[in-house]
Amino acid sequence: MDMELEKRYRIAEWIAEQIAGILSEEEQALLEDWRQASPEHEEEYERIIQRLKSDLRKVRMSDGENEWRQFERKLVRGRKIRRVWYYAAVISVGITVLFGVLPLSRPDHVLPLAQIESKGIKESKAILILGDGREINLTDTTGNVLVENEEVKVSALNNMIRYDEKEVTNSLTEEYNTLIIPRGGEYELELADGTRVWLNSESKLVYPVRFTGNSREVQMEGEVCFQVAKNEKQPFVVKTKDVAVKVLGTFFNVEAYPEKKDVITTLVEGRINVSDGERERVVEPGQQIIATGDELLVKQVRAEEFVSWTRGVCFFTDTSLEQIMEKLSRWYDVEVVFTHPSLRDAHFTLEIKRYDNISDVLVRIEKTERVKFRVEGNVVTVDE
Repeated sequence: MDMELEKRYRIAEWIAEQIAGILSEEEQALLEDWRQASPEHEEEYERIIQRLKSDLRKVRMSDGENEWRQFERKLVRGRKIRRVWYYAAVISVGITVLFGVLPLSRPDHVLPLAQIESKGIKESKAILILGDGREINLTDTTGNVLVENEEVKVSALNNMIRYDEKEVTNSLTEEYNTLIIPRGGEYELELADGTRVWLNSESKLVYPVRFTGNSREVQMEGEVCFQVAKNEKQPFVVKTKDVAVKVLGTFFNVEAYPEKKDVITTLVEGRINVSDGERERVVEPGQQIIATGDELLVKQVRAEEFVSWTRGVCFFTDTSLEQIMEKLSRWYDVEVVFTHPSLRDAHFTLEIKRYDNISDVLVRIEKTERVKFRVEGNVVTVDE
């Protein structure tokens, strides 16, 4: 192992020990010195932290609850077993940490993209359409009560909307609201039943102000993540295109953009039932189901990576450049042009912070020396 790789491994090892709570004071000081040496080091530190924590969560989810508790008890008993655990965590970082896209030091030359105008995600960009047709721009409504009547109170706070259902109501009719997220935006929503919803760029959700029937049904398009409040008497149903996802209480992500044929549902926790009108499948945690219109395909995935965008981190694991640029075009509201069809099929493993400027993301991809980008106004051109 050359000195550069050895240094990378040692840094990852220190971070794993820090998470495990066994990093010595001397090593802690060395790690802090390394972090403060440059912004790139701090960025790499955050990237390793996110990957380690993500992998630790996956291990916890993959083990049964009893097995996990037994393991935690073992951790408390001795330093040696804890050391085995953090070494396993370091190994789980694997090639992504040691041979990641982001180098420890910046190249001497400055890429032209570093000079482009910064363009970031407008996190609070959203429009709420009420049942009577009124539209509310949610850009500057934090702390405001948007609607209040005898049935519900709707408030906007910290880039999210919250619906608080009032106890006394005899209404049997359902009033529907629509939340629309344009390109370049995202928003969070808490429904009247306590279900939390995250809407990604260029997405829409239609939902009742309060749930009155035998089920809790919502309609969506785009990419939406749900953390459903449990209620066995009133199943939660997400409908999009010809697909219905039925749950009792769980955490999952649905991607169903109008221009795409496939509906992709990824389950993190709980259990869901997915049907397309002709077929029906039960999905377990760690599985992704793709409704193609002709069949329902189920595969194992790193489910946490598909919901990490709700926490400000995005993973692309062996993902085609076409898929990466498709998402970037929505997040940053830009148009993407490929000069050569073959570039669409180039695959990358990349981890980015959701609120990085697009120039930072493109520079990072350019550092692989496999593609180049030109930015003119709102158009990003991908070239060899």
